[in-house]
Amino acid sequence: MMQSCCVSPRNKKIGRKTLLPLCVVLVLTVSIVVLVTPTSVRAASSSTSSSTITSTLTTSTATLSQPNPPSDSVGASVTLTGSGFSPNRNVTATFDNTPLVLTGTCTTDKTGVLSGCTFRVPSASSGSHTIRVSDGSATGTIGFTIPSFAPPESTFLVTLTAIALTLVTQLVTRRIVDLNAERRMKAEVSAFNKEKREATLANDKAKLEKMKKRELQMRQEQAKVSFARLKVSAITIVPLLVVYYLMASFLGGYNVVVASAPFALYPIINPDGSMVLFWWYMLSSFTFSAMLSKLLHTTT
Repeated sequence: MMQSCCVSPRNKKIGRKTLLPLCVVLVLTVSIVVLVTPTSVRAASSSTSSSTITSTLTTSTATLSQPNPPSDSVGASVTLTGSGFSPNRNVTATFDNTPLVLTGTCTTDKTGVLSGCTFRVPSASSGSHTIRVSDGSATGTIGFTIPSFAPPESTFLVTLTAIALTLVTQLVTRRIVDLNAERRMKAEVSAFNKEKREATLANDKAKLEKMKKRELQMRQEQAKVSFARLKVSAITIVPLLVVYYLMASFLGGYNVVVASAPFALYPIINPDGSMVLFWWYMLSSFTFSAMLSKLLHTTT
């Protein structure tokens, strides 16, 4: 975005310098946690409320809604909701014809609505599975998917993808943006702002009036330099979205759990310490974007 000549970038730099160390520590902490935590412990941890998936079920004679998200890892908690069941009846459920242990509110209300009935995803192979819920007379079925990758594999897959995409963006920036011209422009803006502040404090109206023409010219030059940054965004935004979509489809959905931390930080880290694809991808992208931009000197 184009930066105004009258606005100093100092606050932006301070913010980045403050956030980057925090993000680096968080990324390293999460990476270590998913490496040293046994799979069984991660599965149990992911079964708390923050990683639950709500699926909507209706009777087998009605149209079924897909879970949202439609998949999660072994050990995660799935909350079943539906309608069209018999009133005030206990329900049972199977996962590929294997009986499930249900917890929560697994009795329909007086209108035949089921809500708050949960189970843990049992050990099963990755791929598509079928959940069947019955009250003895009415039955509802819905599909469910267990992703091929779970932490720590999915954690580092997302991180490596974020690094690769960030590296491509930085290389495109070096190719398109005249970084030397951008640095010169920022130096001129800084000097202009300083001179204008001094003229304002001295109440030098003649000088301030003269500087107005310079300010307009400087804005025009700055717009030309900033346009190159917009070109980088225009070139990279579609490939980035496509890769993110493919990664989400491969891992099992946009909200699939791909990482875990030893603490909560809502909304980024759920109360049970789990992190979904979106937040881990954004955190990894920001962290490595800042680091790679320093290494490749694409920041000005």
